[in-house]
Amino acid sequence: MSGPFDNICGSARIALLFRSYGPYHLARLKAARSKASVLALEFAEVDSEYDWNVADQKRRACVVSLSTTNRRHDRNETAKLRNLLRDFSPHAVAIPGYGEPQCLNAARLCRDLGIPSILMSDSHVFGRRRHSFRELLKRSLISLFDAAFVAGTPHKEYLACLGFRSEKIALGYDVVDNKHFSSASTPGTDKAKYNRLQNYFFCCSRLVEGKNIHFLIDAFRRYRQSAEANAWNLVIAGDGPLYESISQYVASLSLTAYVHLIGRKTYDELPPLYMSAGAFVFPSSAETWGLVVNEAMAAGLPVLVSSAVGCHMDLVEEGINGHIFDPTDTAGLAVLLSKIANAPDRNAMGNASQRIIRHWDLDRFASGLITATSMARMSRVTPHSATANAIATALSYRC
Repeated sequence: MSGPFDNICGSARIALLFRSYGPYHLARLKAARSKASVLALEFAEVDSEYDWNVADQKRRACVVSLSTTNRRHDRNETAKLRNLLRDFSPHAVAIPGYGEPQCLNAARLCRDLGIPSILMSDSHVFGRRRHSFRELLKRSLISLFDAAFVAGTPHKEYLACLGFRSEKIALGYDVVDNKHFSSASTPGTDKAKYNRLQNYFFCCSRLVEGKNIHFLIDAFRRYRQSAEANAWNLVIAGDGPLYESISQYVASLSLTAYVHLIGRKTYDELPPLYMSAGAFVFPSSAETWGLVVNEAMAAGLPVLVSSAVGCHMDLVEEGINGHIFDPTDTAGLAVLLSKIANAPDRNAMGNASQRIIRHWDLDRFASGLITATSMARMSRVTPHSATANAIATALSYRC
C-alpha cells in the first residue's frame, strides 16, 4: 500500500500544491522529483474546468487530495494539510497563486507553522485593466510569501512592480513535457502522414470568453478572401460554452467547409494534430501564459501569438519563429496568416521554435522550483503585517 511520502528522494524537501493535478502537473512533478523530495498535494480530486482523466496516474504518483469537493473553505482540509506538513517537514511549500481562498489559507498555515512559502504565479499586465484598490490589496497579500516562482519575464516584472523583491523571484513555472509534443517521441507517428503541407492553421483553446475565437474567425475570413484558391483551412480543437455560438457564426459566414471545429482532444490525441498543421495561431485577448504555444513550438510549428498572451515576450522571436499580433486587429492578423502560409522559410521557423522551447522544458521547472526553495529558506519566514494576515483570513472564508 503506497503512501504520500513514497516516490520521494533528494535533499531538498518541497510540498508542491496545485488546484488539481492534470497531465501537465504530473509531468512537472516527475521532473521535480528527479532533483528533490516532493510531496504532491492538490486542493481537490477533480477540476471543474478541465476533464482530466488521470486518476490512476495520480494514484501511482501518490498525489494527496485535500478534498473531494471544490468548497472554498473546509476545516477538514486545513487540518489535513496541517498534519501532512508537520509530518513531512518541508523546506518550503509551493502554492499556486493568491487569488483563491484555498491558496490564501495555505499561505496563512505556512506562517503559523513557520514554513517558508513560495508563490507560483503567471499574472501579468497584458490585456487587462488594473484597478488601484485591487493592486493595493495584492501588494499586501504577496507579503505572505517568502519567494516566488513565476512563468516568465513579464510575470517577474509585474510581481516586482507590486513590491516583491526581484532577487526572490525564479522563472520557469509554465512549461510542458516537450518530448510528448515532438515527433521523435510520439508512438506510432508517421512523419510522411503528418507533414506540414496539409495546409491548415491550428488553434487549440477552450471555447470561452477571452479566448477571442470569433475574432480569429473574422481574421480567417479576411485571409480567405485575399488568398482565394490557395487558402488554407482552419482547425480549432477545444470545447466550452461558446461551442454552439461559434459553430453558428462559422455557418453564418459560409465558412463551414473551411473552419473545422473538432471538439476537445485528449492529451495523447494532440501531438499528431500539431505536427500535421502548417502553423499555430493563438488569439486570446487575456491569457496568463498560454501553454498551447509551448506545445506547438515543441511540435516544430511557426506560431502567431496575441500580444495579450503572457508567453509572447519569452517564446516568440519576431520574424524568426513567428509573429506577434494585436488581438483587436483582424486585418493585421489576416495579413500575418497570409504571410506565414506563403513563407518560404516556414520549416526554418518551425526549427527555430524547437530551438527556443528547449530552454523552457521540465528541467527548467525542476531547477526553478529548487532555486525558489533556496530563496524562500534564506528568507526564514520574514515578518508580515497584521493587515495582510487579516485580509487573507477574511478572503479565505469568502463564498
